[in-house]
Amino acid sequence: MVGYAVTAALLSGLPIPDGIRAVLLTLVPLFVAGLCMVPFVLPFFDQMAKRDLAAYRANTTADVAEPDAPPPD
Repeated sequence: MVGYAVTAALLSGLPIPDGIRAVLLTLVPLFVAGLCMVPFVLPFFDQMAKRDLAAYRANTTADVAEPDAPPPD
């Protein structure tokens, strides 16, 4: 929210042609707000990836340890 507001305020003060101004005031603050959100969202995806990787490794080692066992349903 803060990144969006600061970027919009900075772009509003710049002398930009009217045709490009509307596009810039719409897209650039949204992009900056998304970049500001990355440090808060990234740990969640990292935790999910580590959990899935651990499950995959456990499943792979179980398949290697019991090659004659029937596949799970």
